[in-house]
Amino acid sequence: MGFYTMSLVNLQTLQEKSTTLAAELGLVVKTLSDKELYRFGRAFERQFLKEFAPRDMVDIHIRHMGEYLMGAMVAKEQMDSEIDGEQPMSAKICGPIPIRACYLLVGDDWEDVWGIYAGVQGAWSTGAPQNWIHNGTTLAGGAGNLPIRIGTNAVHVVTGLASAHASPKIESVAFWIDGKPKSVLLPFRAQKDVPYTIHIKELDNAYILKKGTTIMGNIFISSAFGAPSGFQTDYPYLWGVSYIAEPQARVHDPVTLVGTAASRTANDIAFP
Repeated sequence: MGFYTMSLVNLQTLQEKSTTLAAELGLVVKTLSDKELYRFGRAFERQFLKEFAPRDMVDIHIRHMGEYLMGAMVAKEQMDSEIDGEQPMSAKICGPIPIRACYLLVGDDWEDVWGIYAGVQGAWSTGAPQNWIHNGTTLAGGAGNLPIRIGTNAVHVVTGLASAHASPKIESVAFWIDGKPKSVLLPFRAQKDVPYTIHIKELDNAYILKKGTTIMGNIFISSAFGAPSGFQTDYPYLWGVSYIAEPQARVHDPVTLVGTAASRTANDIAFP
């Protein structure tokens, strides 16, 4: 860990491996300059290693650093600009930074269940899969039960599922990416058994969400909590990093960031 992990030599070596992997995955990338690698390492170490006291959480980020770096190269190609850390210069790329809920149209923050249900309810129904990442949220303004699409100005690298609730209730999570169902993920052990304030289920391999990627996510909470009319609170969020175009990174209000339905195709996130 520490500065050695973020040394330029280590990052150069890691970038070579990530470039090879990107080619195998069919991802179009631009390699980062030494200056960009330094910015990446500085921002990454400060936000994703030193912020977390428990070593296990730091280890998750370290294990996926190659995928985070691959996401940076995808972002550089996609947005045709330089990676410039958390506080980028004008017209450059902000990142790596934590994944903000509004970047995926979930809500004002990851705890905004009212936003997920467009103001209808503030807790999750139990006993059946429930929409989480979808186009029926308040920010999305859609009908629900359809995926959202990542736009030009964002790349997200998802390496885990986390819960901000003190007592997580989610048994399983299902994703559809580019219309294809992925294997159901089971966070119940990892999120409930860890003795830390952050409850995380690590993924084997990252999901890299780039321009044109569609994604929908559902959660399931057991009927043991009171189906068919039971409700439970939980605050799931995506663990990983984002790269955001600098003009969008300056926008504070989630509603302003995502824009209207008519303008979303030119913004960070669009309907499929």
